[in-house]
Amino acid sequence: MAASDTESADPGAAEARAETESPAASAAAKTGAVVGTTAGIATLFLLLRLLAVSEWNWGTAGAVADSFDFGDALPIAFGTLFARPELTGALIALLLPLALLHVLWPIGGRVGLPSLGRVLAAVALVTVAYVWIRTFHSWWVGIGALAFGGILVAARLIWTRGVGHRIVAGVMRSVGGIAVIGVLLLAVLVDTPWVSKERIETGSGAIEGWVLEVQPGFLKVLTEQREVEILPTADVTARRIIEE
Repeated sequence: MAASDTESADPGAAEARAETESPAASAAAKTGAVVGTTAGIATLFLLLRLLAVSEWNWGTAGAVADSFDFGDALPIAFGTLFARPELTGALIALLLPLALLHVLWPIGGRVGLPSLGRVLAAVALVTVAYVWIRTFHSWWVGIGALAFGGILVAARLIWTRGVGHRIVAGVMRSVGGIAVIGVLLLAVLVDTPWVSKERIETGSGAIEGWVLEVQPGFLKVLTEQREVEILPTADVTARRIIEE
């Protein structure tokens, strides 16, 4: 009662306290929203990968999911990127100039230093592009990034106002959304599992597929026909990775 009377008697103090608490509450809410969105995107990505690998068969997807561990999320992500280098290269060529321009020439002009998140994203994309070009000799990725960046710069110089300017600004501000859409498209289009393909010799013949799980006494294998088979370890005489 006394505290309530004090707040009523001094509304200025209550307003000052509310203003002090508001930024912290807003930051916490924003962080929670980002974490929730990221978790949702990651879950959707993994679900799409499971379905794509299973050729959109719920029964096969369920059998594959039985062997899935969330600790495999990072290998699945990297496996998706490396499974189709041409698609990943195109995504890098699209995102790299957007990320760099976001840092060096932001829409609306620079107000202070760029955020750490933007800088780290740009550095990460530059690093990935360099490694990608060296690994796969995909020089077209660098050329494509330069060409797309040049188009964006020219468009911003030509269209300083009007519909053209709004379109370019919208593209520049949508780098995060473009990245999410690109990654989800990769999850849909890449139907190769995230583990190496193997040739497994058994007493009854050879099987080619992907070993999803190794347990004492058996192997769980996804075959080329997208069927999950359980092979007793005693029947397996040899395993060899198939270079593709």
